[in-house]
Amino acid sequence: MIVVFLGVCMILLTGCQSEKAFFHEMQDINKTVEQKDWDQAKANVKKLSQLYKKEKWKLQLLGDEAEYEGINVELQVLKESVQAKDKTQTKVSLGTIRGHLKDIYSF
Repeated sequence: MIVVFLGVCMILLTGCQSEKAFFHEMQDINKTVEQKDWDQAKANVKKLSQLYKKEKWKLQLLGDEAEYEGINVELQVLKESVQAKDKTQTKVSLGTIRGHLKDIYSF
């Protein structure tokens, strides 16, 4: 029982670090879009996607399927909007991802 409790505590604590990493990457994307540095924005979106793939198992434990799959779908939209250099859609996608993450991490 104690091992299970400690395991859950570890997931929650490492989840908080993941949350900060997600929000940091999204902030970087937002900054590069504001500066119209689309090449760097593409690189930052790639980093965000890699972070999502790495941390997906934690998101699956903390959230429900609609939330973590919603992030996956919105990451695809984000990639396309950055590719198209669409500032408005990029910001909408970032906001949607941010909302899903806040829902997941609000425990």
